[in-house]
Amino acid sequence: MRKRLLTLLVSSVVGLSLVACGASGANAASQVAKETATSSEELDTVRVAIMTNGASHWYAVIGDKEGIFEKHGIKVEISEFAAGVNTVDAVVTGQADFGNLADYAAVNRIGNTKENTNLVIVDRISTSEGSANGGLYVSDDIKSVEDLAGQPFATQPGTVWDFWVAKTYEYANISENDQKIVEVDSGASAVALQTTGDVKAQWASGTNGTKLEEAGFSTILTLDDLGLYTDAYYVSTSDYVSANPEVVKRWIEAQKETAEWIESNPEKAAEDFEAATGQTKEQFLSDLKSTKLVADFTKETIEHLNGIKDWAVAGGRFDDYNFLDYTDLTALKEVYPESVTVD
Repeated sequence: MRKRLLTLLVSSVVGLSLVACGASGANAASQVAKETATSSEELDTVRVAIMTNGASHWYAVIGDKEGIFEKHGIKVEISEFAAGVNTVDAVVTGQADFGNLADYAAVNRIGNTKENTNLVIVDRISTSEGSANGGLYVSDDIKSVEDLAGQPFATQPGTVWDFWVAKTYEYANISENDQKIVEVDSGASAVALQTTGDVKAQWASGTNGTKLEEAGFSTILTLDDLGLYTDAYYVSTSDYVSANPEVVKRWIEAQKETAEWIESNPEKAAEDFEAATGQTKEQFLSDLKSTKLVADFTKETIEHLNGIKDWAVAGGRFDDYNFLDYTDLTALKEVYPESVTVD
């Protein structure tokens, strides 16, 4: 009797378990197996080096917060740097799988290391074309671009700032002998130096532009006046891309989905970013207005890069090269073929 009672109790427990799962027999077993497989599935870790408050920072923080990277099987590990060139240093030294570079920085970095680099651009991530651009913030004693002669002008070496400063001097027709360039390690450092008078001019936008305006500085020139805009790109290495083709494809898919989500939900995106970084919603939304988020590499993209490269080559900064030799658009072409319009 005791054996029979025990058998009945076990049968009842099993039956109740199947009912609780909402299934019976083979269907229940299948459901349990599926849930176990899902819970044990591991995400691919992608290490991304980002520039503080730039588009790559938005992608990493908001894409992670909204579960978009996880949806695409990716766990993001973020390393934060003051400038794009620093993110590429992290890629080169094996500390990151992806970094980001603005157009001139990419052209210059490749131009000066082309014989000994495995860096490749995998896609364009943002552009300021057609949007409100950065301004040249100056001290009160500078009334025109000609007044920049002999005055300390801030730049971050190797970054797009170098390009903007050089183009400003060209625009103002200021000779090299009258140029006084002050090298800084970050935009925050430049802002601090301008408030003390050690710097009299600098290009700025976004958070740094706001800080300068609050300190009483105004602009006398915009990038639009110089006919300039800025593109930014994700950069990796040929070794990583060839070894992880599926991860790269999912990375780009997550990037595009995040871009579309931010565009559709700007207020929530601003809240996510503020919670993670402390940057105000107002500042994020202001920066977003001057930035178009993309996932592409078009004919216009390479023409833009070649224009910068040709200018640098003409100035003797490095020898000419084919920029497309330092791209790997395979993954981008596979997931979004219409977004690639170069051969």
